[in-house]
Amino acid sequence: MKVNVEERSERARELFKNGYSCSQAVLVAYADVFNIDASFAAQLASPFGGGIARMREVCGCVCAMALAGGFIEPSFDPKDIIQVQKTRDLVRKLADEFGKEHGDIICRNLLQNKEKHSCVDYVAFSAKLIGEEINNKN
Repeated sequence: MKVNVEERSERARELFKNGYSCSQAVLVAYADVFNIDASFAAQLASPFGGGIARMREVCGCVCAMALAGGFIEPSFDPKDIIQVQKTRDLVRKLADEFGKEHGDIICRNLLQNKEKHSCVDYVAFSAKLIGEEINNKN
């Protein structure tokens, strides 16, 4: 299934503006693609907002991309080391792309650079990366 990356990115942006945390907005924007209920996606991503429970650690958007990575490149069997590594490689790739674009993946560091970007930009960018990976996979 191909997705309209710009529409998904804008949907994530709107979800964030309407009160969802960064991680929730990113994952909920793709709930239908991952064949999960939007409320379940929000529940799943809830603890990661604000850099994991507002501790300002790994950005909630990056955490949501990690969750999305598990849907895009799933690994069900822990003994299937090849598939487990594919999942990890995808998540690493997404985190690296985010870090290259924004200079970091740690929330507290990102928040110090708000003149350049804002959380809503991080949300939109993360949703864009996920959409691109979905389209590359299909």
